[in-house]
Amino acid sequence: MTTTRKGPMYDCPVCLEPLEPDANGTIAAVGFTKDRPENWVWGPYPVHDEPCQARIADPAFSNRVGTDGYEKTTIRLTAQAPETRQLLDHWAQIMDSSYVVRYSVKFWSDTISGTDEPDGKEMTPWPEMDEALNLASAHFSCLGTRSRSREAQAGYDIAVHNAARGRRVAMFAPDLTPRNPVPNLTIDRARPLTTEHIEYVLRDMAERGERASLVVVDRLQMMSRHGEDGPFRVASPDDIDEASRELKSIAMTESLGTPSVLLIARLERPRREGRPLDLDDLGAAAELEYHADLLTLVDRTGPAVVDVLVAKDRSGPAPRRFTASW
Repeated sequence: MTTTRKGPMYDCPVCLEPLEPDANGTIAAVGFTKDRPENWVWGPYPVHDEPCQARIADPAFSNRVGTDGYEKTTIRLTAQAPETRQLLDHWAQIMDSSYVVRYSVKFWSDTISGTDEPDGKEMTPWPEMDEALNLASAHFSCLGTRSRSREAQAGYDIAVHNAARGRRVAMFAPDLTPRNPVPNLTIDRARPLTTEHIEYVLRDMAERGERASLVVVDRLQMMSRHGEDGPFRVASPDDIDEASRELKSIAMTESLGTPSVLLIARLERPRREGRPLDLDDLGAAAELEYHADLLTLVDRTGPAVVDVLVAKDRSGPAPRRFTASW
């Protein structure tokens, strides 16, 4: 017998099992609010009823419940309603949801229960990609993705993933859409996006005792440089070379904590059927090769598979190709 779903199916971020609407077509969502029920400061997340609702927690807000207007809030939402999708889309994608969303809440809820602290290495939400990006301290890594692809949001996914592991992350993304606050993650949307501004923000964080261990810049095509007539967009090979040199310098700066720096760049050459990824697919951004410690390109070839080209790797063999689950 075929069962017709009454609405989109979400994954419960606590037990990671599918979450179906009830007989009335509604689902529960839980998060933390401040002062007003609609003022979400964390979440809401779609979640099963007990015991999952009791387990969902966040170390930044759980201890504040009942003080200064903070409350743990549960609401029921009509699963098919557009406003529900808009509210929950950031936290749980339908079916092919980003692994980072589910892992992050699972980690935060388990942290309350006393699980071990995560190790010191910056990671990605996709284990097969950890070595392909090598987000090590003082490293400058670049990731090339296609626009309007699932991989295009990799910078944000990686940022949230590491913030969930207890890392301090700074993300610079001028065109990132508004998101609910995420503990340990600072998002800067300032324009123009220059390396001088990035260093200024990181230095301010360091002086406040909040050194970032991971810096995500999304993306090269949004960066600018200062000229005699004001800021101008980084586009020429010389501009890209200079910007990448300065980002590598930031990664190596001890007063900033020698953070790992990840730069996202768009693949500019259209996909060529039957032709493998090539460094030239980056267009002018191929100049990143000179100063980057690692340069990786990805291109989707299936619903859950990407082709990967590690074009440069100071710590391992390159070029190398493989496929990865994503």
